[in-house]
Order: sequence, then structure tokens, then C-alpha cells
Amino acid sequence: MNKLKRYVCSVILIMFMFATISISYATSEQDLITQENNIDKQIEKTNSEISDVKDQMTVALTQINQLNAQISSYETEIDGLEAQLAVISTQIDEKEKDIQKQEQKYKEQEETLKKRLVAIYESGSSSYLDMLLSADNLSDFISKYYLISQMAELDQELLQKIENTKNQIQIEKEELDKSKQEVSASKETIELKRKALNLSVQDKNNLVNTLTDEEKALNEQLEQFERDKKAIQDEMSRIAKKESKNGNVASPIPSLSGYIFPVSGLSKANINNKSYPSYPGHNGVDVNIGVVGKNVVAVKSGTVEKSKALRNPDGSYKSYGEYIMINHHDGTQTLYAHLLSGSRTVSEGEEVAQGQVIGIVGSTGRSTGPHLHFGVYINAKRSFVNPLPYLP
Repeated sequence: MNKLKRYVCSVILIMFMFATISISYATSEQDLITQENNIDKQIEKTNSEISDVKDQMTVALTQINQLNAQISSYETEIDGLEAQLAVISTQIDEKEKDIQKQEQKYKEQEETLKKRLVAIYESGSSSYLDMLLSADNLSDFISKYYLISQMAELDQELLQKIENTKNQIQIEKEELDKSKQEVSASKETIELKRKALNLSVQDKNNLVNTLTDEEKALNEQLEQFERDKKAIQDEMSRIAKKESKNGNVASPIPSLSGYIFPVSGLSKANINNKSYPSYPGHNGVDVNIGVVGKNVVAVKSGTVEKSKALRNPDGSYKSYGEYIMINHHDGTQTLYAHLLSGSRTVSEGEEVAQGQVIGIVGSTGRSTGPHLHFGVYINAKRSFVNPLPYLP
């Protein structure tokens, strides 16, 4: 066990060293690239050592990582369901108000029809034919015929309006019942997800108590990554709600066309793992490059919502490192992460064109080598989706 602890301490110490290495003192881009390559070589050198220790370490940390991803997934699903529930509830309110208007309209139309029938009764006219036969001459006959035609047309139009209003009320009531059933189903699903979430949290807490101090330190880093991912997703949800309030409501499933690849000169062939998610909790795909220096471009025109670096208190990079979020105003947002230190060329609030360079591929944050983490977020779903269908 002592040997194992020494292995664990050594590996985690090395990982901390990698995480805290700063390249801010580089004097040129070539220096940055050289330092990145040196880090990559050091990482490769320790890969075998990490692999040896992995099999000897307790399975608790692995299980916790899986539970963290599961917890994150449940939270995302619950957020999405609650967002959908809010939309349906608003629709129900609007339908109920509209039904009230339609019912009031129906009452007014009925009242008009009753007055019309009373007027006909009080006039003593038994039929339109009696009116025609009472004509004194041809001119009077034609005049009465024209008047009767208009009256008959108005009567028919009023009856049709009453029938249409009645049918519309029935349709809206059926839609209202359907929406209420959806609300009930969503609430049940949310409750089940919350129970599953609570169980996962309980299981995780129990496992955390079994970790060594070294494992707890590593677990804290992993959990911080999950918190950062959740914060970014919450920000995207906030932007989606803002878009909705501004009336910019896109289709629940935006068009898959019109996007370009996020790294200049590369294609889907540079994405090794094309399954989604490639591992639990992964909310995008990794464009694997192996070297820094490739330009990262906006896949579509839009507005830069975030352009920042995630750092630990000591200044070292964490989680996504340097990243950018772009709102395309078509129901989608895109995420570009692990960019080269200091390479971001756009600021928050800036409008960008499709193909515009926004940064350079790097390996900042929790990254094992130069690559671009690329994600697609769907506003209506309030969640990340498989980005591959959006890439040419």
C-alpha cells in the first residue's frame, strides 16, 4: 500500500505541475509553441506510470467520476424539463385566456342572433316569400328581393361565425387538455429524475469518504470541472431565455445546414471519437490536432457572449481554460474550449462573421494535449446536443 501511495503521490504531483505551468512569460508565439510541446513530451513520459497506478488504485475515484457525470446529466435534464414546463405553463395561461375571449365572443354572437329572431318575429314576417309577394310592383319586388338577399347572407354569415367560434373553442379546449397532460407527465418525470439525482449524490458522498487524501485532491479538481461546465450551461440557458423574451424564438430543431468546420484546414476526419457523448458528461466533440497553432474560426456568424479564461486561485488554468461562446441567433450557440493562452481575438458583445478567426488551438485547462473542444447548444432544448450533424 505504501508503494501504491508513493505512486499516487508522484503522479498527482506531476499532474499538479502540469496544471500550474504558466506560459505567460513567453516572449513570442514560437516560445509558446515550444513550451506546449515540452509539456506534451512530459505528459507522454508519465502516461505509462499513470497507467500502472490506475489499475492499483481503488475503484472509488472512477465510480465518483461516473457519478459526477451522472449527476450533471440529471441536473441538465431537470433544467431542460423545467424550462419546457415553464413554456407549457405559459401556453396554458394563454390558451385559457383565449378560450375566455372565444366564449365571450360566442355569447355576443348568440345574443345578436336572438335579437335578429325577435326582430323578425315582431315584424310579423312569417317568411322571405311573404315579403316578396307583398311587393306592389316589379321595382318594389326587385328592391325587396335585393334586401332579402342581403338579410339572408347576413343571417348565414352570422350562423357560420357562431359555428366557427364553437368549433374553435372545442379545438382550444382539446389542446388545453393535452398541454395539461404534458405538464402532469413532465412533473412526474422531474420527480423521478430528482429521486435518481439524490440517490447518485448520496452514493457519491459515501464513496468520497473512502478516498485517500491524494484522491480527494484529484476528485476536487474533477468536481470543479463539472461545476464550471454547469456554470457555462446555465449561462447558455440564460441567453436562450433572453432570446425567447426578445421574440427571437427559433424552431425547436434548428436547421443543420449553414455551418462550417471550427478549425481552418481540418474536417471531421480529425475527430477520432465520433460517438456522442464520447464519455460520460462530455458535452461536445474533440478536434484532435496534436500541435498548437491552427486557427479556430466561428462556424457561423453571431454575437460573442463569452470570451474568457477559467483559472484557479493561483493563476493556473482549470476546466475549459481559455474558451469562447457564440450566440448565432438561429436557436443555437457554440462553444470553443482549451484555446492557446492569450490567443482569443474577440471580445464579449462583438459581432463575428462566419469563418472569422477567434483564437488558436491550444491545450489550456484540463487537457491532455492540443485539441479543440467544440460544442453545440440548442436553445429550445436547453441542452448541448451531438455537434457532428452540424459539421460539414
